[in-house]
Amino acid sequence: MPAHPPIYGFDLVTDTLGDTVDPVANRIEAIAVDTGRDVEVLTGDERTMLVDLDDLLVALAPGVIATWNGSLLDLPLIAHRSAMHDLSLDLVIRTDRRAAPASPILKLDHAVCGAWGHHQHVDLRRVYAAVSRWRKRGRLDPETMIPPANELAPRDPAKDARLARRLAERRWGQARKFVDRMPERAGTTVNTVFDDHTELAIDDAAAVSGSPAGPNRAADAMVQMPRRRRSDR
Repeated sequence: MPAHPPIYGFDLVTDTLGDTVDPVANRIEAIAVDTGRDVEVLTGDERTMLVDLDDLLVALAPGVIATWNGSLLDLPLIAHRSAMHDLSLDLVIRTDRRAAPASPILKLDHAVCGAWGHHQHVDLRRVYAAVSRWRKRGRLDPETMIPPANELAPRDPAKDARLARRLAERRWGQARKFVDRMPERAGTTVNTVFDDHTELAIDDAAAVSGSPAGPNRAADAMVQMPRRRRSDR
């Protein structure tokens, strides 16, 4: 029996030139997923990339998507850009009110927990920040190093996706404690995530009391992408 579930490294790159991302103006330029067998890199038209990403993840065996700062950048940005394209994805996120660094996304004042279809999510930056042994060392092993200094600096998404997968696998004993816990999807009411640019559905019934105790117990409301038939894409 494997020591951990399938882990899929994930990374994305935006077209921003500064230290922040405007979820309305800045598009996603590339997305990489390391499946453990190979690394899929998606580029080109943003809408097509997001559809292809959803199809890719649906086809993979249930596992854990490992990101670096995904709770503050990757997941909320994908949710917002997908809504702008009127896309139906299997991504679900919910507000996480735990203390977190400032998000590089403008007007996003909190982190998120998430799940994508039958995949769970773990943000390795949370693990790195929380485990005292890592913090005292001040860096990760050289072969699994992910540069924390500037999340938006030009980089290789395929390399970073691979590093995220390897780090999650090697540190699974600690990382497993930080896998996002999501409630069951239920009825939704309309609210907003960032501002009044785009409306997403928030499940107010997904309260903290319904989630298991543990590192995710401070999460509260769930944001679910509008559901449409895949043929409507």
